[in-house]
Amino acid sequence: MKAHELFRGMTEAFAISLLQYFRDENRDVYRTAIASLAAERKLRPVYIQRKPAADQIAWLIKTLRLRSSDEVAEQLLQVWLLKARQPMLVQFLDDLGIEHDEDGSVEDLPETLDADKLKVAVDNLCSAYPPAEVTVYLHMFQRQTETGWPELAELLASDERLQVLGAVISEQ
Repeated sequence: MKAHELFRGMTEAFAISLLQYFRDENRDVYRTAIASLAAERKLRPVYIQRKPAADQIAWLIKTLRLRSSDEVAEQLLQVWLLKARQPMLVQFLDDLGIEHDEDGSVEDLPETLDADKLKVAVDNLCSAYPPAEVTVYLHMFQRQTETGWPELAELLASDERLQVLGAVISEQ
């Protein structure tokens, strides 16, 4: 699942809250995203920046859902997870027994995941965090290796709690 596909599957409210986080908490990332996406669409960033905040965010959502915006979408999701949802990442890694630093950064990812530990870790996340956020995180975690983990792919495909992003994910 690519990052732009995750944005496609998000509810409007979820996407707005995610981008509002950047607008409120990390303006540099927000401005950089606008500049990158505007350049990609052959627009001047100031054209977007002069719009009201709601219109800026609506434009960002629409643009992040495009295949050509996948790199920017991935960067935004990674920063959002590492900055705004760090406790979720740390809990998941702890539950799986994966060594990490205090920020949740991992040096060496395992080649395989223990299916039982993975199920417990996902159960814990789903009980503590909104299912859409858990789903985005797990899809982004799956992208951390070239081929992902079959144990996680199976869980993403079969666990109905992780189907909250809609038809886009089930079509993959």
